[in-house]
Amino acid sequence: MTGVLAFMLTYCEDKLTEWRSQTVQKLIDKNNDNLAASYFFFTMIGVLFVMIASVLTVYFGPGAMGSGVAEVMGMLNGVNYKGAIGFKTLFTKVVGILFAVCGGLCIGKEGPLVHIGANIGVMCCYVPWSWSKFLQNDYHKRQLMAAGGAAGVSVAFGAPIGGALFAYEISRPNTFWNFGMLWKVFLSTSISCFTLAILQSLQIGSPLSLSDSGAIKFGEINVEVENTMLDLPAAVILGIVCGLMGAFFIGFTIRSAALRKKYVNTNIKKVLECMFFAFFTATAFYCVVIARAGNCKDKNGDVAKELEEELRFTCPEGKYNPLATLIFNTEGGTIRQFFRYPAIIQDSLEDFDSGM
Repeated sequence: MTGVLAFMLTYCEDKLTEWRSQTVQKLIDKNNDNLAASYFFFTMIGVLFVMIASVLTVYFGPGAMGSGVAEVMGMLNGVNYKGAIGFKTLFTKVVGILFAVCGGLCIGKEGPLVHIGANIGVMCCYVPWSWSKFLQNDYHKRQLMAAGGAAGVSVAFGAPIGGALFAYEISRPNTFWNFGMLWKVFLSTSISCFTLAILQSLQIGSPLSLSDSGAIKFGEINVEVENTMLDLPAAVILGIVCGLMGAFFIGFTIRSAALRKKYVNTNIKKVLECMFFAFFTATAFYCVVIARAGNCKDKNGDVAKELEEELRFTCPEGKYNPLATLIFNTEGGTIRQFFRYPAIIQDSLEDFDSGM
C-alpha cells in the first residue's frame, strides 16, 4: 500500500506540475512574451493549491500537521499523539502534501511518506479478518508502525536497507524491537520498493529490470560524468558549507517557531501564513527565471537529450531555458536535473570558448 500511494502521489504531482508549467508557456506564447499573465497564473495557482492543503490540514485533519517524522518517533517511543494516526490524518496527509508540493512550497514528500507508511501499518491491525484481533495491541501496533515508516523512507530514496536501518535507529531503545523485527521490516521495505518499481515500469511501458531503483526522489540517472580527485576537496567544502547552513537553519527555525506560536495562534492566521509563503516563493522563483530569460540552449544538443522535459520560457522555437527547466519542475525532477546540470554548465563553457 505504501508503494502504491507513493506512485499515485508522484503521478499526480507530475501531471499537476506539467499542467502548470505548460499553461505558463501557453500564456507566454499567446501574449507575445508578455510575462504579466503567466506570472499571475503561476503565483495564483500556487496560492490556490497551498490554500487547499492548509485548509484541509487545519480544519479537517490537524493530526497531519508537520512532516510526521517527529510524531512517528514519539509514538514508537511511547508518546501518544492524539490524532496522529487515523483515516482522516492519512487522507489529509496524502492530499495535503500533493497540493503543497505542487503549489511550489520548498518541501518534500520524504517525511510525510514516513507518516503515511506508519498510518498504513497501524491500519493493517484493523483489516476485517478474525486473526487481526491478535494485532490490536500496543506491541504489534508499534511493530507495524515501524515497518510502515521504514517502507515510506525506502520508496522515497529507493533504499530498502536504508529504510530498515532508519526504523531501527528511531526505535531501538524500545522493548518491541528485537532481531526478528529487522528482517520483517526489511521485507516490508523491499516489497514497497518493488511495488513502486513495477508501477513505474508499467507507466512508461518498459519491462521491469533488476536495476530499477523504485525511488520517487532520484529515479534513474544515466548521465556519464568523469570523476577525478578534484571531487574530494569539493565534497569536503560542500559538506562544511551545508553543515553550517543546516545549523543556521535549525537555529533560525527554533527561534522563529517561538514567534509563530505567539502570533500565528488562530486557524485563519495559519492558512494566511501558508498562502503568503506560497505567493512569496512563486514570485521569487519566477523573478529568478526572468533574470536568466535570455539564457537559451539548443534543444537538439546532447545535453538536452538527457533532460526530462525542456521548457522554452521566452526562448525561440528549437531552444530551451535551462533555469526554467529546473524551476518549473517537480521537487524530485529538479533534483534529478541538478544531477545533470554539470553537463549543462560544461555545454555552456564550450559555447563560450567557441565564441572566443
